Amino acid sequence: MPTGEQARLHRSRRARTLLSERPQAEPLLRFYLVLLELQSLVCEGMAVERWGNTVISPEEQAPRLRLEGLPLDELTPRFDAFCRSFTAEIPEPIYRAAQVVAAGQEQVRCDLLAALLKGEDVMPEARDLGCEAAALAFLPRAFLQPIAEAISGRFETVNNSVSGPRCPQCGWPPQVSVLADEPAAEGNRRLVCAFCATAWTFPRSVCPGCLVSGEEGLEIHVAAGELEYVRVESCNTCRRYLKSVDLRVNGLAVPLVDDIATPELDLWVADQGFEKITPHVLGL
Repeated sequence: MPTGEQARLHRSRRARTLLSERPQAEPLLRFYLVLLELQSLVCEGMAVERWGNTVISPEEQAPRLRLEGLPLDELTPRFDAFCRSFTAEIPEPIYRAAQVVAAGQEQVRCDLLAALLKGEDVMPEARDLGCEAAALAFLPRAFLQPIAEAISGRFETVNNSVSGPRCPQCGWPPQVSVLADEPAAEGNRRLVCAFCATAWTFPRSVCPGCLVSGEEGLEIHVAAGELEYVRVESCNTCRRYLKSVDLRVNGLAVPLVDDIATPELDLWVADQGFEKITPHVLGL
């Protein structure tokens, strides 16, 4: 699976293709294309190699990377520039949050980055700044994502047989799962990280949310017609779900993009009382 700038170009091409194929997802896809352009500038001139050596765990265990060790003093000014780069063409709550963060004190921006890396809630900051929590949380995630992907791409996973429910590189939960035929196994299932985009093998019948299998675990829903290649995997135990992209049905799909381009599936499964394991970067 491509990483870094190559991966963003690959995602951008797929998003542009889906603009004409999936008009119902056009607002999301156009926003995503804007984000990809801004993310491509994030790592320019950054010493990603040096930071990789700083955050890699000295022990051969997952997660391999301790991204909370990134140098926030160096990242915070770049985060400021990233927030200022958004224009009014994006959703209003996020645009407003970006303006507020850019106009605020440097410590606010540093705290937001630290909260994202430590997995902390930004609700206190949202109340203080008068922003929607989801819009505020989007900013550090969108900014740090290409950095995490660039660093993760420099290192192989701890063990190619790792099959835990969280990313072996950065410890985040999965965004989407992928089915594909591979030399060692037909219909192999991989989970794709919601943060650094690492893909790792995971059992097909097991829920990544609660690890339950069997009748009380995953239930597979396959849409008819054009979306037949995107499945919904919902769990009867934890009431969570994620989508699965079957590359055997549509080899042109790009899982992270096709997840964004199928909001009607998210709305349908939410109506059934399920919650997504991890919303994608745009919040759905």
